[in-house]
Amino acid sequence: MGQVYLARDENLVTRQVAVKTVRPDILNDEDLQEGEAIARFEREARAAASIRHPNVVDVTDFGKSAEGVFFLVMEYVQGETLYHLLRREGTLSVARTVALLRQVVAGVDAAHDAGILHRDLKPANIFIMQSRKKTTNESDRFVKVGDFGLAKIVHVDREAATASGPASRGIIGTPEYMAPEQMQAGVQLDARADIYALGTIAYHMLGGRPPFAGDMTQLIAQKLLQSPPALVTLRTDISVEIDRTVMRALARDANERPATAVDWFEEFEAAAGKVAESDRRVEARVVIMAPTGSEVYVDDERQGSVGRSGRVILTSIPPGQHVLRVARAGEADDERIIEIRPDGAEQIIQAQFKGAMSSDHLTPSRGGSLDSHTGPAHMAPAVVMCTRCHSRFAAAAKFCGRCGNTTFQIVSGVADKGALNDIRCPQCGQLYRGDNRFCGRCGISLGAGLAWDNPRPVEVFCRLCNTAYPAGTKFCGRCGKSIRS
Repeated sequence: MGQVYLARDENLVTRQVAVKTVRPDILNDEDLQEGEAIARFEREARAAASIRHPNVVDVTDFGKSAEGVFFLVMEYVQGETLYHLLRREGTLSVARTVALLRQVVAGVDAAHDAGILHRDLKPANIFIMQSRKKTTNESDRFVKVGDFGLAKIVHVDREAATASGPASRGIIGTPEYMAPEQMQAGVQLDARADIYALGTIAYHMLGGRPPFAGDMTQLIAQKLLQSPPALVTLRTDISVEIDRTVMRALARDANERPATAVDWFEEFEAAAGKVAESDRRVEARVVIMAPTGSEVYVDDERQGSVGRSGRVILTSIPPGQHVLRVARAGEADDERIIEIRPDGAEQIIQAQFKGAMSSDHLTPSRGGSLDSHTGPAHMAPAVVMCTRCHSRFAAAAKFCGRCGNTTFQIVSGVADKGALNDIRCPQCGQLYRGDNRFCGRCGISLGAGLAWDNPRPVEVFCRLCNTAYPAGTKFCGRCGKSIRS
């Protein structure tokens, strides 16, 4: 919806606040005059500020800058978002999920009591505050729900809301977490739209990913026509009762969902309480989910390849923080810090390759929403040229596979597919000029003059990343380290 800035209150010098801007193009409406748009913003900002609850981020002020930018002033929450927690740990235990959702539901229910819908609930809007004392008990961690009112500001109709609630005026929000009725223009919304989002968040916390994934067209079709995969098919330590409760919140028909957020959470908590202590795992079980053919490394040690099941199961990783790297030909590696918990609960981590979506699109996992774009919807890879030997590579290359140089300059915005004597790497598919000798991404030999029917034997390999090369190679095309025979 805009940018967030950390600021300091001029009157209370020691007080830090968060200032969130709202893009003018979101507030603009062809049916509204400028004065009406301002009045609408002020009305909804006051409504958001009226929510007073410990589990809701307070809105303390609002206004419009001299440049015409609308903004909201909110309390500054120190900590991490639920998204970052899930990014690090993959999935959470049932007990931790209950402890966190208890506070989330309390904040959402307080807003519903005030007649306000959130409409953009997602992990990036849930803040887990830092505790002054070190603790592993999630009940000691304080949770706040942010961005109340922003989704309502951009959705509210110029007419007063009806008894059934304001109608959706277009799809603005985070599609992975939106209810099906939010994707249909003119449908009246109520608290059950937020209940669907709560169910989606619970699904993500327990299953490692949202129920549905894909582009906008695919998401609309899936949410309107399909039911999500059962949680028990993703994770073995989830009971049927928990799965049934989460699926009830994800019902396509709003009439089949619980009437209030508190009603749903009471069902969820009761189902979680039926999990017997004897059913909990003692050995940590980590499931890495990725496309077929991906390679999984933990602390630079290869753990295996992903087969047709779409997952690799790890049972020998000790508790603590580790470096996870999932590599796939033609994609940028997904490398992150993960934390293996000592509680023995199953953890599911979904690989996220940057090449799967344009880097100019702010996805929900990065705190963005459907309409958050910083550039074109699709951008072809740029071409860079080595400043020493003038070999050309895709922009993802960090080291020249021909001479080992690490300095590049951009040649063009898109790959020149019509260049003379172009050659494609047979392993990763990257396009290069015909005079390139090695692939700068995966390190194998290139060139039309090479006899692929009778390749030279591999005689050297990189000691850092274990990539093999023909004899005579001096530098690793993947990590740039010098190769010794």
